[in-house]
Amino acid sequence: MAKKQGWTRGKDSVDTWLAGHSLGGVCANTLFQAYSEGSSFPYAGLVVMGSYVDEAGDHDLPSYPKPVLTLNVELDGGLARPGKTAVWWRQHLEIEAAKGQEFALLNKPVVVLPKLNHSDFCPGFDVPGDLMAEIPQAQATQEIGSVVAAFLHAQTTSASAPQRAEMALAALRAKVAWTREFLAPYLKAQDYERRAADTHLSAEGASPLCAEAQHIVAGLSKKDDQRLSVEDGFHIKSSNLEHCHPNWTAAAGGSLTVRSCSHTDYYADVANTGSITAASEVACKLLSSDRVAQQMNTTAERPKVDCREINKRAVQLAESIAAPSTLERYRKSGRGWCFLEDEPVTGSIGPVWVFVSKLTLESNATCMAVASPVLKTELDGKIYPGNHYCKVLSPARVLDWMMTDSLKKEGLRSQLVAGDSSSVSDGTPVWV
Repeated sequence: MAKKQGWTRGKDSVDTWLAGHSLGGVCANTLFQAYSEGSSFPYAGLVVMGSYVDEAGDHDLPSYPKPVLTLNVELDGGLARPGKTAVWWRQHLEIEAAKGQEFALLNKPVVVLPKLNHSDFCPGFDVPGDLMAEIPQAQATQEIGSVVAAFLHAQTTSASAPQRAEMALAALRAKVAWTREFLAPYLKAQDYERRAADTHLSAEGASPLCAEAQHIVAGLSKKDDQRLSVEDGFHIKSSNLEHCHPNWTAAAGGSLTVRSCSHTDYYADVANTGSITAASEVACKLLSSDRVAQQMNTTAERPKVDCREINKRAVQLAESIAAPSTLERYRKSGRGWCFLEDEPVTGSIGPVWVFVSKLTLESNATCMAVASPVLKTELDGKIYPGNHYCKVLSPARVLDWMMTDSLKKEGLRSQLVAGDSSSVSDGTPVWV
């Protein structure tokens, strides 16, 4: 067909582009690598749709030796969901920082198209588990085609047609700008898990979520809480978390500085096969309300705050930073959250809490039910007294649920983890 319309094959490494959708995108990325030899590359570049290149290594986005367009969609219900695409969006931002916005736009653009779903890339076939698109297929096809065309025009238009090249770049710039606004909340939510730049206590960073969690479980009055400061130390390895224990320094005037400990666990992701990039749980080692009140010579206003309140706060944070389209769609069609009671660790054994206990997340027909493993020790306890350990929701995990799986309909699964709906805080799904 191309030959009939006047195309003449030249040098593939200069004027032939490899493209693929979904698993085809994975195959295209694999083919490109398989036929590359040293500094010789088989194609001019790559277009992946509803897909992506490697997460790390010589063929991640910053290192890819040829231009790559990553074109994904807002309502992808599977592996190329927005939370997953955020991996390559973060890499796009790294390229921007290193080489400039124009270079990143021309050579490694990452685009998420609003209101399209994964199936829009393959008209006539509804991908199982996909979300519903919000625009007609004809319009979706036109939008997909216009972005791919703009990318190719920007790459191949000669210097004799600068106006055409600038029009192509302007089209890409607009799509990338929307993507920036859409995915910025997810990156911000991930920063609540761990902020690597905060290295006051630990060279591995700090967890802003755990620092805020200490204020929550302390249960102080607003006035007393102003005298409490928290410094968190993050530990990449759970074995290091095991040996970290919260401590404190009291100062004149009744102020208190608490040093908490944190760690994150993640979902399995072998060779790009994982779909959820948010932490599966954030582990926070905190001081108990009793210990904080004792050291501040005060009485807690709410001395019995449990880990469940931190989960509620994670949902509040996610909703407060979500993109407008995400929040509106979630409130209209998404399933909310059911907050179950905390689950005490058997025997109150610290290593069991660290290595064995897991945050409970179970979706059902009406909500995502969540319960935290908790370990609390009394002030007169024999082992590490006055501590309060919680494994809690990541705001990024909440956002992933809001953007994708909460919008799917699902039949009721057996019961709500710990029993029936009486285990839920108020028996109904919650949008905080």
